[in-house]
Amino acid sequence: MGPGALDELAPLSTIFAKVYAARRPRRLAVLGVATGNGLEHVDLHLTGRIVGLDLNLSYLAVARQRLRRLGAALELHCSDVERAQLDAGRFDLVHAALLLEYVDVRVLMPRVASWLAPEGAFTVVLQLPGGPAVEDSRYPSVRALAQATRLVPPGEVRNLATQEGLVERRAFVVPLPTGRRYFAALYEKAGPAGDSEIARAVARACRVPLAKGEPEVPR
Repeated sequence: MGPGALDELAPLSTIFAKVYAARRPRRLAVLGVATGNGLEHVDLHLTGRIVGLDLNLSYLAVARQRLRRLGAALELHCSDVERAQLDAGRFDLVHAALLLEYVDVRVLMPRVASWLAPEGAFTVVLQLPGGPAVEDSRYPSVRALAQATRLVPPGEVRNLATQEGLVERRAFVVPLPTGRRYFAALYEKAGPAGDSEIARAVARACRVPLAKGEPEVPR
């Protein structure tokens, strides 16, 4: 989770809770885990392994303290997600909230695809244009990182995911009281051989919203 989330932890936690409840992963990876926002929803009866990656060692120390109930199931690593070495094909869910704005998505997407098990899912939360600028944050650390932020168009993520055989299954927009908007989406890895081409065709042709009545998703 990137620094832009400091004012909006609750909506991000809610998004993760929805994703987690829908996927019920046995093995979970959270990229940009920071202080562990959202992981309070993890049920150890369902999930036996949780891997969190972040560059900020201080954040990871807070996460370890906050999430002591997860015990040995929680593995926290101070690592760059573009260089991290995770087990190939071993994760049922990889989650990244407000992280893609700070990394090279072209580098990250193939890596995530390789980490996913068949029918595993990659979920992302992106910040959409509009609302208060990062430069206006009351947090100096956030303002300092403003120049490193690049808003990533949902279409760019969708295209890169498709190239790696990941199918967009759900996508929706979350408006916030601050005036910001988040784009959230779930990309699923194709299952057994034979499903792959069909899944890619579906990804190019359509999207499946999370629920009726949600705002139109940017293309």
